[in-house]
Amino acid sequence: MEINAGSKNVPHREWNGTHHPWGFRPHAFRWAGPQIVGINFIPLAKEMRAWLMQRGQLNILSTRDFLEVSGYYNPYAYSGSALTLIMARVINALHDFVTKETPGLSEVDAEIERLRLHNEVLLYAARICEVAIKQLLYCTQIPESRYKRMALGALLEAPCPDCKAKNGDLPHLVSLVGTLAHPFHLCLEFEHCAMDHMDLVNKLRNAQAAHSGIQTLRVRPIQESKEQLWKDCDEVLNGFIHMLSHLEDLEIRVLDDLALKGEAIVMLKLNGLAPEDCNFRLTPGRPFVFERDDV
Repeated sequence: MEINAGSKNVPHREWNGTHHPWGFRPHAFRWAGPQIVGINFIPLAKEMRAWLMQRGQLNILSTRDFLEVSGYYNPYAYSGSALTLIMARVINALHDFVTKETPGLSEVDAEIERLRLHNEVLLYAARICEVAIKQLLYCTQIPESRYKRMALGALLEAPCPDCKAKNGDLPHLVSLVGTLAHPFHLCLEFEHCAMDHMDLVNKLRNAQAAHSGIQTLRVRPIQESKEQLWKDCDEVLNGFIHMLSHLEDLEIRVLDDLALKGEAIVMLKLNGLAPEDCNFRLTPGRPFVFERDDV
C-alpha cells in the first residue's frame, strides 16, 4: 500500500494576513563557545516527506543530544523529532490494520480502532505542520511569546497583537507563515496552495480530533471499517505530503541562506574580527556583507 504524493483540490480562501520584516537572531546557529558549528534546526518537513515516500529516515533527537556542546538547543527540533517518530508509528499501525488479517477482532473493536487511527493521523498531521513552522520562527527575532501558544490556524492568520490591545480598533491580520515565506519569494506559493491545505487539515483536526467532535461510531463488517479508514486517511495523508513539500521548500531556502551567512561569519572570525564587533544584522534572503555600520 503506497501513499500518493499528489494533491487533490481543496477549498481556496483569500489570505489577507500581512507579512512583517524580520531578521535572524544568533539562535539560528549552533555554537561551541564563540564558534558557529551548525544551523539550529532540522528539516522536519523534508525528512517526514521523504519517509512517507519511502526515500529516507527520520532524525532521532533526545536529551542526550541537547547536552552535547555543539548540539541543537532549538526546543522545537526536539518536539518535532518526537512528533515525526510518533506519526511514523501511527502510519505503520494504520498500514498493518488495513492490510493484515485481524483474527479475533470484533466489528465494534474494528470500528473503535478506525476512529482511533483516523484521529491520530489528523492530530499529528496538524501538529507536525505547527512544529515545523515554530522551529523556523525560533531562529528569527520574532519574540517566542508571539507564537509559542499558537495553533496552526493562528500561525496562518491571526489578529495583530499590537492593534488588538487598542480599544475600538479593528486589528489587521498578520500571517506568521507568510512572514517566514516572504523574503524567499514563496509567499504567493503558500497563499495560493500550501495555506489552503493547512487550513483544511486544521479544520478537520478541530472538528474531528482535537475537541469534543469525532466521527460517529458505525458498527459494520470489519472490512468496511478498514476501507473507510484507508479512504479517509489517504485523503488526509495526500494533503499532508503536499503541505510538507511547501514547508520543505521553505526549510531548504532557510538552510541555504543560513549556511552562506554562517560561512561568512566564520571567515570574519578567523580573520580576527573581535567578538564585540559581531552584532550582525542578518536579513533573510539577502547576501550577508559585513560593514562597520552593522555593529
